[in-house]
Amino acid sequence: MDQDWEVLVEAGNDIEADIICGFLQDKGIPARKADSSPYTGAMRVIGGMAVEVQILVPQPFMDQARDYLNVFKADSS
Repeated sequence: MDQDWEVLVEAGNDIEADIICGFLQDKGIPARKADSSPYTGAMRVIGGMAVEVQILVPQPFMDQARDYLNVFKADSS
């Protein structure tokens, strides 16, 4: 059965998105970066642009993911 994935947060770039996804996955929460258009992906690689990246989690995990993200942000401050 497919799960409905929802936007949890927008990361500032691919590196931040990878860190957030990895953190959530380590906590047992499925997380992934939203697919972007080929143009956006190419501009990240070729142009070095900082393009926001959406982090998605399945809807049933959303509340838990928000709680972990708040802890993550608090620890990073």
